[in-house]
Amino acid sequence: MTKVKLVLCDDDSGDLKKLCELSDEYINQRGLYGETVCFSIPEDVLKYSENSDESGVTVYLLDVVMPETDGIELDRKIRGHDKNSALIYISMSGEYSLDAFSVHAFSYLIKPYSREKLFSELDECLNRAELASRRLSIKTADSTVLVELSEIIAVEYLNHRLIFHLANGRKIKHAYRREPFDIQAEELMQTGVFLKVSASYLINCRNVHGVKADEFIMRDGSRYKITRKYADARQRYINSEMLNK
Repeated sequence: MTKVKLVLCDDDSGDLKKLCELSDEYINQRGLYGETVCFSIPEDVLKYSENSDESGVTVYLLDVVMPETDGIELDRKIRGHDKNSALIYISMSGEYSLDAFSVHAFSYLIKPYSREKLFSELDECLNRAELASRRLSIKTADSTVLVELSEIIAVEYLNHRLIFHLANGRKIKHAYRREPFDIQAEELMQTGVFLKVSASYLINCRNVHGVKADEFIMRDGSRYKITRKYADARQRYINSEMLNK
């Protein structure tokens, strides 16, 4: 069973106590193998993340407005050494939602939130994290290669082949198939983490670093243009990543 770690940070003692209690209840009610770790100081969260092993699934639930280091900046620091964790922001208002989007937050909860809302967001977050940690079997011309979905930056369609662009710079060519792009990419699309941005490219939404009006910027620095036919890709990404509905 995959271990789940819920790492919480809020400088308001009352809000932190409520979040810790609900998080413990969530883990127990869902029958998960995991733990809740609570902090009131952002620097302590950073130290924890630097020394924590990367096994299992880690979800950070961070207050946006905190002294010294706010939740947005804290997550940027965490992402420097842990790119696979998920993040849920919690705030008194929605004014920081665009900033949260810029650091690839999974969700943004407004205080006061209900128990049902928190549990629903955690369910969806963990479901997506499980999908993202899956391994994909890629059949090449002479072998079969196992690749974690989280390591795929983008998938290119060229000469009836899928070409997988990985975070480490490697490219893996799928064996030749006569089917069109949409048919060959069907398994990828079912994971819910890939988005078509042009006739020849899918991008992995979990590896988006930023988005402009006409292109996605990925965590490895690569850029993928949004063509006219897929002009709604940017909005669909925002809807799926921020609203998760």
